[in-house]
Amino acid sequence: MLAIPSSIITNMIAHARELAPHECCGILSGTEHTIADAYRITNILAALSEQDLTRFDGAKLTDLQRLSPEERADIAFQMDAREMAMAQRDIRSKGLDLLGFYHSHTFSPARPSQTDITIAMEFESYRAKLHLPEPFHLIVSLEHSDQPSIRAYRIRESQPTEVPIHTLP
Repeated sequence: MLAIPSSIITNMIAHARELAPHECCGILSGTEHTIADAYRITNILAALSEQDLTRFDGAKLTDLQRLSPEERADIAFQMDAREMAMAQRDIRSKGLDLLGFYHSHTFSPARPSQTDITIAMEFESYRAKLHLPEPFHLIVSLEHSDQPSIRAYRIRESQPTEVPIHTLP
C-alpha cells in the first residue's frame, strides 16, 4: 500500500489539469511507503529533436513522428534532466528517498502504456547501481475530466501490478 497526503493528490491533479492536453510529469519523495513531497518536472518532449525520439518504442515512435512537436507532449512525456537532478538533490538534503514518478494521461485510463513500461524498465536497468528504492509509478487520468483518477503501480519485468493508495488527511 502507498500512503499519500490528500494535498499531494490535489496538487498532482491540478498539475495534470494545468498542462492538459499535454502530459504532466513529476517525482515523488518520502520514506518507506509514504509520500511526503511532490516535485513538478517540466515535460520537455515538445523540445526534443527527431533523434531524441528514438528512445520510444516502435508504435509510439511512429505516432510521435507524425505529430508536431507541440502535439507530441499530448501523448507522452520526457522529464527535464536538470530539474530531475535538482529535485533529487533536494530529496537527499531532506533525508528522504525518491519513491516514485507520476505523469498524466489526458485522454486515456490511469494504467501504464507500453511506453510507460519501457521507460520504467530503462530506469530499472540503473536503479540498483544508484542505490535507489524500487519506485512507484503513479498515473493521473483526466479521461473523465469531472472525475480524475490516480492509480499507482510497481512495474517488474515489464509487468505492472497495481498498488492500493491510502489517502492521508
